[in-house]
Amino acid sequence: MPACGGKTVEPYRFHEIDLSKNPIKSAVQQQILEARSDLILTLGRNALLAVRDIREIPIVFLLVVAPEIIIEDRDNITGINLGIPASLQFGELARLLPQVRRIGVIYNTAHSAMDIQQARRERPDLQFVALNAQSTREVPALLEELHGKVDLIWLLLDITVTNPQVLESYILFSFRDKVPVLAFSEKYLKSGAAIVVTFDLEAMGDQAAVMAARILLGTPVSAVLPADIDRVKTIINPTVARKLQLEFAEKCLDEKVVGEYCVPRPTKSQ
Repeated sequence: MPACGGKTVEPYRFHEIDLSKNPIKSAVQQQILEARSDLILTLGRNALLAVRDIREIPIVFLLVVAPEIIIEDRDNITGINLGIPASLQFGELARLLPQVRRIGVIYNTAHSAMDIQQARRERPDLQFVALNAQSTREVPALLEELHGKVDLIWLLLDITVTNPQVLESYILFSFRDKVPVLAFSEKYLKSGAAIVVTFDLEAMGDQAAVMAARILLGTPVSAVLPADIDRVKTIINPTVARKLQLEFAEKCLDEKVVGEYCVPRPTKSQ
């Protein structure tokens, strides 16, 4: 947890367990129980899996994709969902590129249909041109169908349609059609994404710390529901932006610059 998040739960003492040094699930659980811990904070999927069977101690998770699959019916587990709400992504897009109206997106029904539904529900003012891919091999051809029909390509956290095998196809489409790629992770900046709206880890730590503090002060875990992130970090690749001739409504003046990337102010949900 970031330092600013940890301050929220002082004066409690942290005891760290590194799963890379102690990967045996039963040993981890025994260590936690013997320490008579008041609360367990897990970072990542493997950490949550290692302690899932502990029911007598509250658990707060961070950095877990699809935590509901792990949590199931446990009423002593809560945390911060590792997903970026469409409202935050497209709120940032509206701030930077308000002229963008047609959003091209390739998705897989099994993995990301809910993302499309949420985006359409939260942003009815935008047109989502969504094409379903049953396999990675279909992505290049589906991109061709978007030619001339979209103002931006939205990359989803979907292993079928966004992986190293097809990433080049998205970037080639972006440069050919002069439309930016909006991605969810900083790693896509080097590949050619123009804009990234990603997790603000410090903010996630703050949220988790508030949850932990409520639980430690006596609020039942069942009353502290899992929450979406409430703040994002937006990063612009100015080199790509220039090549695509993008005109941002907000410039990078007085904003943080890391290397060659511009980082506008973090945005908190309303």
